[in-house]
Amino acid sequence: MFKAEFRITPHLLKLFEQIAMAGALVRNSRLQVSVKAPLERDAFARSVHSSTWIEGNLLSLAQVRAVVDGKDLLVEEKQKTEVANCVEAVRRILKTKHKPVTEQGLLAVHARMIKGLLAKDRSGKYRSVQNYIVDARNKVIFTPPPPAQVQGRMKALFAWAKDESLHPVIRSAIFQHEFLTIHPFVDGNGRVGRAVGQWFLWEKGFDPLCTLGLDDFFAQGRPRYYDMIQQTRDMDGDFTHWVEYVAQGLAWAHEDVQNRIKAGTLRLQGVTLTPKQEELLALLERKGVLGAPEIGKAMKINRARVNQLIGPLVRLGIVTRVGAARAVRYRVNEK
Repeated sequence: MFKAEFRITPHLLKLFEQIAMAGALVRNSRLQVSVKAPLERDAFARSVHSSTWIEGNLLSLAQVRAVVDGKDLLVEEKQKTEVANCVEAVRRILKTKHKPVTEQGLLAVHARMIKGLLAKDRSGKYRSVQNYIVDARNKVIFTPPPPAQVQGRMKALFAWAKDESLHPVIRSAIFQHEFLTIHPFVDGNGRVGRAVGQWFLWEKGFDPLCTLGLDDFFAQGRPRYYDMIQQTRDMDGDFTHWVEYVAQGLAWAHEDVQNRIKAGTLRLQGVTLTPKQEELLALLERKGVLGAPEIGKAMKINRARVNQLIGPLVRLGIVTRVGAARAVRYRVNEK
């Protein structure tokens, strides 16, 4: 029987609130197809790139986009196969994303994720040999349970995941971590674990557009990602910090989508923002209302540069002035 200990901390509740509010804003934004479709394609490609890159794949984001679009590439076959398999595995989950995650479904995801990379008798089947997790110097840092325990522990994990009282983020986070600890397959555990973690969220109605960025969050802080996995293993079954970490990643992913939606909508209207202006908008989205000195301090730029960046945003109606003279502050126009 699998038992998971965790605490619902104030920080975690705040993150859940941020995720819920951001998700509602995206759902209610009534995005035009000309904005949403490119965002979904981009989020999908970035997720595949991040998840495979975490495991050592060397294809660039541009090359991954080419694979997603079905274009041929002159690259090492194994590198291309890893990416193409991840594309197809996640696409298959997306087609039935509202169906419950099952053990049979997980095995099917592994079979597709590892197609052509493992012998058929190891594809979509739990391992029958011992495996080890090593660091960059090939030093063993963790030994997963012996193969004789794998099937029993996976069944116990799925039984635990049937608890409908669990918050979807908690269930997704803990399932993914315990899956990585069991390491039930000879290869492909990381990619499969992250994909199935997403599936647990989609099953409960989370928008893939808002959650696929979680892989980007993990990839951008890859050393921390691995540290958090190992630190949680050392916590004697307490998953609190791991759940907070995953929730932090989902909050970041939701905020990133909001910023991309705003930028995509502006581009559709013929408005092109500089990276610094997008950074300024993201800052105002997070903080609400700020004065020029606060903006300058947060962005590490002087007052003149703040005025240079924000002036066009005010004239375009993207940002609104609040107050007057020295007391003037700025906020994003919600209209």
